[in-house]
Amino acid sequence: MAKPNTRQRIIESALRLFNEKHFGNVTTAELAADLGIAEGNLWYHFKSKRALLDAIAARYVEYTRGRLAIEPGAGDVLEDYARLLAALSEEVRAFRFIFRDRADFGEFPASMAAAVGGIYEASWAQMGRFFRALKAAGHLDIPEAWIGPLVTNSIIVIRFAPELFREMRLAEEDAGRLSDWGIVQHLACFGDWLRPEARRWLIERLDLGAAVASAAGFAAVTA
Repeated sequence: MAKPNTRQRIIESALRLFNEKHFGNVTTAELAADLGIAEGNLWYHFKSKRALLDAIAARYVEYTRGRLAIEPGAGDVLEDYARLLAALSEEVRAFRFIFRDRADFGEFPASMAAAVGGIYEASWAQMGRFFRALKAAGHLDIPEAWIGPLVTNSIIVIRFAPELFREMRLAEEDAGRLSDWGIVQHLACFGDWLRPEARRWLIERLDLGAAVASAAGFAAVTA
């Protein structure tokens, strides 16, 4: 396998550091030191942190294409839904600074701003198809009129978990805990509509036991 080139290494290092330390806390000198290159070499590839942010956002948009391709098939819809939730959890974990640190960088970069509306629209439609498939399979006993609000609440919970953790000064640096916590809260949105056996299966399939235990109160995840 070919080694990543310098530009790719810069993107990967910046993504990791931004996720760990927040976008506004990472200096270009720190990023160059992490890579073992001169700061001038960093600027050769990216003229500003904003340009670097734009490159990472483009990678995020590409990731969402794979996640949006997941659909309920003719087989086990719970397995398909577990795949979707796992992809959403990874999306939050891998790109959490994009959603958490807008107070640091302001507007979304161009590569994401042009696509974000379509991503949300497609995500709404994807979740709605899954909820209807779960209903048809007997896993979800929900009135049709409530599917739309449930989709909205579910996406809000998953999407804004990183920002909520930042605002409440919670220990979101445990990336697995953050993304799993969002999925657990999403499952809680179903209430009694989701069959208990389906909920138990999803929690076990996605290894959410620890997140379920901590989700009873914020105190369990406070730094």
